[in-house]
Amino acid sequence: MADAAGSPPTLVWGAAASAQSTLGIAPRSTWAPWEGDGRLPLSGEGSGFGVDFRADLAQAAELGLRAFRWTFDWARLEPWESRWDGEAIDQITEVLRAARECGIEVWAVLHDGALPGWFADDRNGFDDDSGLRRIWPRHVDRVAETFGALVDVWVPVLDPFTIATTGRLDGTLPPGHRSEQEFVDHLLALHLASYEALRLLSSGDAPVACCIDTEPTFGGVHSREPDERIAASERAARIDRMRFGSWIRALRDGVVSIPGLAERELPGLAGGYDIIGFTQRSARTVFADGTDGLYPADAVPAADGRAPWAEGLGLTLRTLADAELHRPLALLGTGLVAHEDARRIETLQSVALELGRAIDDGVELTHAFWETAIDGWTTQCGLSAPTGFIDRDRNPRPSAAVMRELAGGSARLSP
Repeated sequence: MADAAGSPPTLVWGAAASAQSTLGIAPRSTWAPWEGDGRLPLSGEGSGFGVDFRADLAQAAELGLRAFRWTFDWARLEPWESRWDGEAIDQITEVLRAARECGIEVWAVLHDGALPGWFADDRNGFDDDSGLRRIWPRHVDRVAETFGALVDVWVPVLDPFTIATTGRLDGTLPPGHRSEQEFVDHLLALHLASYEALRLLSSGDAPVACCIDTEPTFGGVHSREPDERIAASERAARIDRMRFGSWIRALRDGVVSIPGLAERELPGLAGGYDIIGFTQRSARTVFADGTDGLYPADAVPAADGRAPWAEGLGLTLRTLADAELHRPLALLGTGLVAHEDARRIETLQSVALELGRAIDDGVELTHAFWETAIDGWTTQCGLSAPTGFIDRDRNPRPSAAVMRELAGGSARLSP
């Protein structure tokens, strides 16, 4: 049962952030040209995490946060092919050591969207067989060798469906393409990239987590025409098969199955991941005409256009439990980008309630990560909209006290 603070005693709360959110866009990243020409908002130093990460981690520990999901930015580590940056190596190493001193687990993400320009542009990235099977494994192997002793959990690829959608279907992030064929091809490539990393990382001591970026999707209608409802429902089901069903098939049967592409059976994939990770930040309605919107229909969009729906999170947890994958679950990311801290408090409490109910029902959920602890940069809003329960001057908002209550932190909150 949930304890007096409202959070199950077995649940570990953590903070989550990308490298761009915390440090800004790397100069040699595929996202840097877009930032330079105004297609992405200026990122600066992100949340300023690089200025005094020791103090930031200590403040997180005071809140009771015992885990930190953070991306090791490949474009900072290896800005030019085969030339690793010593300062970037030292910074990540010191962050890992500081986290360990604070009693905070580090869940290390290897890819969450941005890539080194030389890899994505010059070598065609994961869409090229050499990039997928030679350059990427070389990078994974070196990262594991360099930082593995200080990493608690590996997450090879975060939000693969979103990466494929924004880069290859919607064109809202680099490379900015709009092609259904490129989308499904790249989604497959990201599944394979995660698998290649899994094969290498499984030989180490740290567990490896997959990431299913979930978004409950429902068919909607503009009229009373039955054909419209059928078409919308079929569209929603197809999206769900690609976003969610492809992972269930991979995790259960060891087969990567992307609608429209040939299936691939991969040795060691079934049962390979130690932790079933997932993210959820919103829910969606899709219509027969190809348009979409938020779900529920009366949902109020936050600053980034999303609308967190806690009940949908509960549905996802039970769907994952019903899949009988026989591995622990971890919520790798949820949160709210909004100026209204009262809404952040309401969202956080609603999320905690759904997580507690699922655990009480026997769902093996071990970790939950909130995006973010400290206000950082986002692709939609830059630095203009708060993402955390602590502002960039390190002043805690009222929502920080709610997180401290849920996570069991100390009574003192350092500014």
